[in-house]
Amino acid sequence: MTGQKNSGKNTGINEALKRFGGFVRYFDTTEPLKQLADLVSSNDHRHILACCGGGDQALTMLGAVKGKADLWAIDINPSQLFVLAGKAALLKKNDPWPSFDQIQKAYPGRIAAVKKNIRSLRQMYIYHSATGKKFLAPAEWGEKYKVVTGNEMFFLRDSGPYWKKDAPFMARVRARLGSLQFLRMDIFDSPDIFKPGSLDLIYLSDIFWPQALAYHQAQLARLAKVLSPGGRIISFLDEGDDYMGQGISPGRMLALQARNLNLKIIADQEHGYLVLEKNRRGK
Repeated sequence: MTGQKNSGKNTGINEALKRFGGFVRYFDTTEPLKQLADLVSSNDHRHILACCGGGDQALTMLGAVKGKADLWAIDINPSQLFVLAGKAALLKKNDPWPSFDQIQKAYPGRIAAVKKNIRSLRQMYIYHSATGKKFLAPAEWGEKYKVVTGNEMFFLRDSGPYWKKDAPFMARVRARLGSLQFLRMDIFDSPDIFKPGSLDLIYLSDIFWPQALAYHQAQLARLAKVLSPGGRIISFLDEGDDYMGQGISPGRMLALQARNLNLKIIADQEHGYLVLEKNRRGK
């Protein structure tokens, strides 16, 4: 595997299906994957490291790259790696886009999840802890917010990426599934196994960082070092990206620290993607 240090046995689709499993949090994504595909296809990316999530982003990047590319999907949650491996294995058989139920049926006992329950605040009571009284949430809250229960799977009614019925795109994804590898670890520990300057693209999404600011800066600096000159970081920016209003999400921290990290901002799309590129001069 180009660009890696001594990282142990390669983990492809079949090995991932044997090794991983557990409780799933993400099966789908609400990211604008067409934007992601356009960004990936606009540059030459050969060695890609991507946050796994439900795997749709990684598969989209596989289909969008200009030619052959190595893609490492990374996640600290083994069940998310299994979901991507399950999708890839069924796609490899020329099956249509697989549902969560189909993956469970094909690999019984390996993954489990509870579908996320999203309820309107119009239907809920608010409990006032000081007085013990209950009252209906104000009508304006119901227009703006929804309640999401924790530790449940994110699942869309219309499951799957925009390209699931695009035959040429699907063919490219299937043709490149052999280059898909799996890493179970925190993406910010990836500099432990990737050589400096060895990756052309790093994709970040669905990362929660409650640590101190100095910790973020140090981790982002390490991550930037594994990018090749001209290499890029793509980070999805959603409405909740600004953690607790402090601007310390990975995407926003990258934007704030771009100059210090030898990165320049190529694109900053509202409710879309932040794209940063490593300076081609210097280290």
